[in-house]
Amino acid sequence: MAPLASDPLGLAIDTTFDDTSVAILRGKREVLANLTLSQFKDHEEFGGVVPERASRKHLEAIQPLLAQALTRAGVGFGELDYVAVSTVPGLLGSILVGLTVAKSLAYLLARPLIGINHIEAHPYANVLAHGELPFPALHLVAAGGHTLLIHQTGHFQWSIVGRSVDDAAGECVDKVAKMFGHAMPGGPAVDRLALTHAPAAHRFPRPMLNDPGLDFSFSGLKTAVLYYRRDHGGDLEEGPVLSAFFDAVIEVLIVKTLRAARRFRPKAVTVSGGLAASQKLRAAFEAAAAEAGLRLLYPPPELCTDNAAMVACLAAHRYAAGRFDDLTLDGRPNLLD
Repeated sequence: MAPLASDPLGLAIDTTFDDTSVAILRGKREVLANLTLSQFKDHEEFGGVVPERASRKHLEAIQPLLAQALTRAGVGFGELDYVAVSTVPGLLGSILVGLTVAKSLAYLLARPLIGINHIEAHPYANVLAHGELPFPALHLVAAGGHTLLIHQTGHFQWSIVGRSVDDAAGECVDKVAKMFGHAMPGGPAVDRLALTHAPAAHRFPRPMLNDPGLDFSFSGLKTAVLYYRRDHGGDLEEGPVLSAFFDAVIEVLIVKTLRAARRFRPKAVTVSGGLAASQKLRAAFEAAAAEAGLRLLYPPPELCTDNAAMVACLAAHRYAAGRFDDLTLDGRPNLLD
């Protein structure tokens, strides 16, 4: 194996769900390109992501996006030191598109191949924004398909200490937004209305809030909104109702995260994932962390949602540690197989 580059140039691909993303990173923090093509409009008529359609859209988008990323970064394939790709979790067909491209590039260029856990990569958006993580760290990952509390004691050394037992928070927000006629993803619409409307007097349930554990549940909250909407019919004003609903989501996320922080005593708490792009959630977390005397690390909105830059950042750390994969690398749809 060739000696490791001291300031490596890496290419990362992420096609885990319905966003095609390519990034080029120098070292561990210098983002030269971070391009993402969303498929939301392609799935809008179906009311959700159609897996087979998502795979085909990745196939259409990946090569042009690679070319654009190289042009944006001002580099060529031959200058790359490694190729990284998200392999778990997500839609298997979508994962395999990115994985096949990454394997082909790694083989043709004779460069190391690095497989990345997409969920593990989310907190590394904070490395890009703030510098190296202080360990131990506690991460809340509030993504569309997962709500997780992760305790990390070092790079590649982490464990899940809390998870949603049913719907993820982001999934719950999307489904409630859909009840009110908002297109996917529903988070931006709910956040906008929650910021501009006082919450309704009705208090929606905070599932598992008083459970002493660190797990989450959001399915019951979604059902409570469904019944409330059914019972009030035409008398419903969506802004106050969605604001009250989102208050319930925010309170559960913050209370559980602070409970975990008291238990694990981290040097920093981080928040990442698509739902973290919410302005209202961020403001509430900043206030709660300040009151609790916790250091809070929060990435900018463009690094909260799925992106290949965070994948590249984690991959750069794996490259420095010599943690490479071979061409038998496979994709997995489930996080906890």
